[in-house]
Amino acid sequence: MTARKKVGITGSDGNIGSALRIAFADAYDLRLYTLNTVDYESTQADLSDAKQVKGVFDGLDCLVHLAAQISATDPWEEILPNNIVATQNVFAEAVRAGVRKIVFASTNHTQHGYYMKDGRPGVTDPSIAGRYKIDDPPFPDSLYGVSKLFGENLGRYYSKVAGIQFVALKIGWTPREDDPGRLDGTEQELHLRALYLSKRDCIQFFKRAIEVDTDYLVAYATSDNQQYGIFDLEETKAKLGYHPQDTSDR
Repeated sequence: MTARKKVGITGSDGNIGSALRIAFADAYDLRLYTLNTVDYESTQADLSDAKQVKGVFDGLDCLVHLAAQISATDPWEEILPNNIVATQNVFAEAVRAGVRKIVFASTNHTQHGYYMKDGRPGVTDPSIAGRYKIDDPPFPDSLYGVSKLFGENLGRYYSKVAGIQFVALKIGWTPREDDPGRLDGTEQELHLRALYLSKRDCIQFFKRAIEVDTDYLVAYATSDNQQYGIFDLEETKAKLGYHPQDTSDR
């Protein structure tokens, strides 16, 4: 009988982390990490403090790194420790611990500069929106987007020099209520419909990222939003083995 993979999830109390924690409970031996006290077993650590990170990933096969400042409007003073320093601490410790793979939660904000309206993150101008491919040059819309590009490139570095497998998912918009239909009439409707990622598709993305055999891969992570979509998912589908189940189309 094949032993179950030991998978760690940082930020396991967040929106996506909570969905993965529940969905993967029977699929993997999970080790969960949080900053604060939660009502389930977790390792508490401030990931921006290298001393607190030391040794916490020992024995893992794969680490899913979700913990971060997650808003495009967050100030640099919060982004620096939580998205730059913490990401380096986490990746370096994973390499030291012999973790075979890192799955990194990147963001659509690494490309959002192509299509934002009037220079505002979070508002799509449909007149300039296109189907952007994975190999299109990055165009971050914020320091948050820049910080996630740092994580993608740090993963490429460690993949090359340490031989660790690395998958980055440029995640779209995963609402807590999992319903894109509640957006009618809002200024952000086109933007959010373009980026919609259902919980079901999100779970599939991370499952495929954990299981795929690859040295380095970056993928767009949205549902199959044909009417409103702005990202080309064909390469993602082919390389990750992703088959979307949901859409924001009316």
